[in-house]
Amino acid sequence: MFAGMGAGLVQRMKGIGLGLLAAGLLCLPVDMSPAFAQDANSSSLSQLSDPDFQPVNSTKALKASEQSVVRVLVVYRGYGGVPLDTVGMGSGFVVAPGYIVTNYHVVQVPPEASSADIYIVPHKDSGAGYQPVQLMKSWIQGDLVLLSAPNLKIPPLKLFLTPYKNERVVSMGYPDVTDHLLNRSGTALLEPADAYVTQGSIALFAATNPDGSRVETLFHTAPINHGNSGGPLLNECGQVVGVNTWTAPSTLSAGGNLDISAGQFVATHVSALNTFLSSAGISPEIVSTPCYAKSEDEIVKDDALSKVLSAAAEAQVQRLVEQKKAEADRALMERLQLGAMVVLSVLVLILIGLIIRREIRHRAEIHRSREPDAPTAFDEAPVERVKPERVRHRIELRAPPPVKVPGIKHPIPWGWIALAAVIVIVVAWFLIKDRDIYRRLSKPKVAAPVAEAVTVKMSCAIDPTASPNPLSGAGPIEFEFDSVHACVNGRTPYERQPNGSLLRFAMGEANPVAARMEFSADGQVFTRYDYRLDPVQYTNFNNQMKALGTLRCSTHSNAGALAALANNLARVRTLSQTYLTMAPETKTVWRCKQT
Repeated sequence: MFAGMGAGLVQRMKGIGLGLLAAGLLCLPVDMSPAFAQDANSSSLSQLSDPDFQPVNSTKALKASEQSVVRVLVVYRGYGGVPLDTVGMGSGFVVAPGYIVTNYHVVQVPPEASSADIYIVPHKDSGAGYQPVQLMKSWIQGDLVLLSAPNLKIPPLKLFLTPYKNERVVSMGYPDVTDHLLNRSGTALLEPADAYVTQGSIALFAATNPDGSRVETLFHTAPINHGNSGGPLLNECGQVVGVNTWTAPSTLSAGGNLDISAGQFVATHVSALNTFLSSAGISPEIVSTPCYAKSEDEIVKDDALSKVLSAAAEAQVQRLVEQKKAEADRALMERLQLGAMVVLSVLVLILIGLIIRREIRHRAEIHRSREPDAPTAFDEAPVERVKPERVRHRIELRAPPPVKVPGIKHPIPWGWIALAAVIVIVVAWFLIKDRDIYRRLSKPKVAAPVAEAVTVKMSCAIDPTASPNPLSGAGPIEFEFDSVHACVNGRTPYERQPNGSLLRFAMGEANPVAARMEFSADGQVFTRYDYRLDPVQYTNFNNQMKALGTLRCSTHSNAGALAALANNLARVRTLSQTYLTMAPETKTVWRCKQT
């Protein structure tokens, strides 16, 4: 059912005279208070993230976009140009300077009328009043029309051509049911007012609209009512992602009771709108950068958190500077101590050398002074008083023993030389103990024994009862699993948890999704959770994951590499838990067995 008319026709307000036709220009003024916003000029965040990824202040963006939303009023004339007592009402928005888009069924002339006059009433903050417009181009299958308002000085809205599922959206327009509930009538409706705003998210994309025409549409959960037809569906950055066109039946009974809507709200996809505008020669402003925005509460919290993180980062930097300075001072002191030791050792060696030299000379002089003098040619021959035979015999018998000098050591002082050698060895050890040569000469440590790999082949099939919303296209899987090192197919590592289960996080390459994969401790259940991220979250998360490096199973005999891998897996888990705080989009469970 059209959001701007009942039973497929333009909504009419019976019993309203021509004098009140213009009074239907405005709807209930509602102060827009969206629940999602972000300050793009946050100085704290600017210091901690890339300026290209600064969030948009959605409160300001949506408030500015609201000024481009207008109320559309259609005055029907009978044959002869006589105004009828019925009017058509809807919403529209500016797509280019002087041009407005709304639904075709909003301005469609009913059978009982011969013509119609179309008027628009801009937003109360735009500074403009209601004015007539001209129909420029229609697209019946797409339920779109282009209106011309040459004197309209309102900035146009931008188009974002690639909205995604679960993206948060806002509907803006002028539903007439608000006027009924507040009993608004007469001149009060002539006063400019705010647009009515509701919030939701994109639920589904379709290739056809409810009329059966092959026009791209999207279903969403931002409630709309009669009178919202032709109004924009915006993302958090105030960019058009659709044109609200259909809703499930929801009417106000004669007794004033509001029927409950089925909650199905449909908008024409922005890509179809862009095609229509191009066919009319209109070039709207198109945005290709994905929207990134947060709420005012979030920005206040983020700003406070950023200040805390900034202070912590500065403190950490200061600690690192002080630590490096202390290390430099310690290294300088060690060098000074080593230099003093070398100088002292050299002085000691010189002193020992001088002592050795003195001792050698002193002992040599003592040896020479204690030895008997050798006979010379100037000595007088002794007088022989006995017979030669007896004298010789007596001389032989009384020959004196070799001269022995008591208390005289060898002339080389071996003790001092040994002391000098010990000093040299000690100094040399201090010089090389922290150098590469010492590590080469030292006996290498024996690596701790590592368990041998035990690889088994696993075959897993999806458990439909445990998978309420399985991953699209998921089927049976087979892989090789090393239960000792928690490694799949010899390259994909998993982190072992305290309860014995295995855990791994991964990023999607083509889509902004992240996956959490768990393997039960008994090896019989494999579970995968998929989370959809907004583009900015995905980019930041993916960049931080890449900064941790490629995670591959380490060589089984390399205990150091295994420890480094375990540390990286723990860091990935901590990082992932900070991003994947939302409910998973899909949950798929496989039952596994060895083959």
